[in-house]
Amino acid sequence: MFSSIRRSISRKFMVAVMATTFTAVFVSGLANLAYDINDFRTSVLEELGSQADILAQVSTAALEFEDKPSAEATLARLGARPNVHAAAIYRADGTLFVSYTSADQPQALSPPGRPSATGHIIDGNDLHIFRPILRGKDKVGTIYLRSAYPLDVRVERGLKMFGAALAVSLAVAALAAGWLQAAVTMPVKAMTRAVRELITRRDFSQRVSKTTEDETGMLVDAFNSMLAEIGQHAARLEQSNVSLTHEIAERAKVEQALNELNASLEERIAARSLELAKANEQLHQSQKMEAIGQLTGGVAHDFNNVLQVINGNLQLLGMTLPEDAAAQRRLETARYATERGAKLASQLLAFARRQPLQPAPTDLGRVLRDMDDMLRRALGETVEVETAVTGGLWNTLVDPNQLENVVLNLAINARDAMKGHGKLTLELGNAMLDEHYAANEQEVVAGQYVMLAISDTGCGMPPDVVARAFEPFFTTKREGEGTGLGLSMAFGFVKQSSGHIKIYSEVGSGTTIKIYLPRSHQAEEQQFNMAVGEVVGGSEIVLVVEDDLAVQATAVDMLTALGYRVLRADNGDAAVAVLEEHARIDMLFTDVVMPGAVRSPELARIAKDLHPAISVLFTSGYTRNAIVHGGRLDPGVELISKPYRADDLARKIRHVFANTRQVEGLRQASASVAQPAADGAIGAMGTRAEAQRADGLRLLVVEDDPDNRMLLQELLGMLGHQVRAVGSAEEAAAAFQPGCFDALVTDVHLPGMSGLELAGALRRLEPSLNVVIASGSGEVAAPEGGHPYLSLPKPYQIDRMDALLRGAVSMA
Repeated sequence: MFSSIRRSISRKFMVAVMATTFTAVFVSGLANLAYDINDFRTSVLEELGSQADILAQVSTAALEFEDKPSAEATLARLGARPNVHAAAIYRADGTLFVSYTSADQPQALSPPGRPSATGHIIDGNDLHIFRPILRGKDKVGTIYLRSAYPLDVRVERGLKMFGAALAVSLAVAALAAGWLQAAVTMPVKAMTRAVRELITRRDFSQRVSKTTEDETGMLVDAFNSMLAEIGQHAARLEQSNVSLTHEIAERAKVEQALNELNASLEERIAARSLELAKANEQLHQSQKMEAIGQLTGGVAHDFNNVLQVINGNLQLLGMTLPEDAAAQRRLETARYATERGAKLASQLLAFARRQPLQPAPTDLGRVLRDMDDMLRRALGETVEVETAVTGGLWNTLVDPNQLENVVLNLAINARDAMKGHGKLTLELGNAMLDEHYAANEQEVVAGQYVMLAISDTGCGMPPDVVARAFEPFFTTKREGEGTGLGLSMAFGFVKQSSGHIKIYSEVGSGTTIKIYLPRSHQAEEQQFNMAVGEVVGGSEIVLVVEDDLAVQATAVDMLTALGYRVLRADNGDAAVAVLEEHARIDMLFTDVVMPGAVRSPELARIAKDLHPAISVLFTSGYTRNAIVHGGRLDPGVELISKPYRADDLARKIRHVFANTRQVEGLRQASASVAQPAADGAIGAMGTRAEAQRADGLRLLVVEDDPDNRMLLQELLGMLGHQVRAVGSAEEAAAAFQPGCFDALVTDVHLPGMSGLELAGALRRLEPSLNVVIASGSGEVAAPEGGHPYLSLPKPYQIDRMDALLRGAVSMA
């Protein structure tokens, strides 16, 4: 049995060695043959190519001067190269100039009549090569060479050498296999005999003698190690007993830990109960805040209606007594009292988080710069004001007007804490609130924030006062010195703005209030300011919808005094009837909170359906959730809060009318171009637009209002222009490339960089760029130097817009 196994192993060993040797030699031989063939081909091509290049250089003059004898003499020198069978020189037009054929070659191998494309051709045992004859960069002719290409001789010689190498390698492999077979088989036979003796005598103390240090020796060592492990079996059993004893001890420890855990169960239950009590307290506080908010909202609504009646009639009375100075003073005192009442109602709403916010991307650094004079006047000359703003400050999403109120209230609180003498520091910086901080603070979401810190050098607050500082009506001031709503209003505003507010204070060391507002990645937007601008009226028809008849009468009198024609309705149902009855109504001026089946948002929708061009302006002292969601006004909603002044109402109405007419004008212009008619101005405009498509302009349009931007892009596209429309100057600067646009059309007022600043920046890149400035406030002043800016008044007129654009480019 052992001899048959030995013969089987020997045969396999021999076959494996021979097969491996044959494969290795065969593969390497083929690779060497392929390399030799490639090397031969490359060398022949390089040699013949070099010969062709030399002939091209020496034949240039003969070809240009039609010197055939000289060219034939040049080719005749190829007789010294027996491997070149034929050659020729062709003119630039491909006609044969001179040719050469080796004397020992038949005439059938003469050069072709016309040259082929530059390169080489392998045709059996012949190699054809064509090279251009150049004079500078101009081709004046072609050189042709035909040479022998004895590849078959080269291959035959390589195969013979390969066969000889294979035979020698196999003979050497056979001898090596025989020697290795003997070297491996003998140790295996010795180990086999030792195993037979071990099985027969059952003596596990025996060891196999080790004769080699190779893999066979390793096998012998492994076998001897196995015998040693069997001898150590009893010792391992004893070790197992020890391990079992150790496991029993570990179980005892586990049981002891379980007993200790049970003993601490009461403590853990107490801690959990404390957490539940804290959560219940937070829920109770939240429910209390909700109840206060509902109460405050109802009170604020009625309170603001009363203030609106008082304030409106005071203003109307003031207009009727312009010459009575004493009456004007008393009226001014009364108006100041109503403003204080309105401020108190606003603070109550802010604390209860019911304030209608209009958040926008805002640069807090700009807000503080704009407030600097106001703060210094409010704090007095004995309070030093210092402002520190970190470079690269992010924008934040916040209502800037309400934020100014918060900063002013906190600054006044700081002034009072410093007794009118000290230092107030306003600090702005970027901040990151991580998950760990957010987990330890109520209603805080981890993320990127803009931090506003307001620090004073006042008396500071003890911990119990800090704990109650945000409670409404809580104050440490004497009676009559404050309402106790400043900090609570700031707390409600910050929370409604998805931010975080924290007080740091020590008695005798001053106070720091840090406000964190969420970061915004959008550019700052320009806000409409009702306190600035000319107070003008109009002749439009305004429908006033107000359930409080006194407030309604006051609003009607204000609008009538401004020149408007006024319709009135007591609720939404009556307003729908008025809208259906009249063919023209220009504005719906409606209270947000009204009784009846038709609510104010539904009324606005019905008004838009019946009168598509109508403007909608809401008013309220408390908006509830009709047009406010998440504490923020719905997009596109215009609101004026009660109580409002006649001047503010006049400016707000003109602002709303201007926006509505701008969008409506673009829609009408777009429709006039898109729908050609058979007669009238619209048909002519459509025909003209079709004719102008062939010479359309490349325009970069910058408009921040999305409706205006979309309609303006559509309108200009229908006129045949190629339009790239963006929403900010920063986007326009990124999209601009010199030479890519014929004109820039930009609004004056843009978020972030203004339209004039953008025009100046792009003119520096491309001085000849045509610039059209869209403005609702008259002509735009021309810059110093360069061609002036062209003005496009709002609302846009299609004829003037197209003529202005095309005229500007044609003049350039």
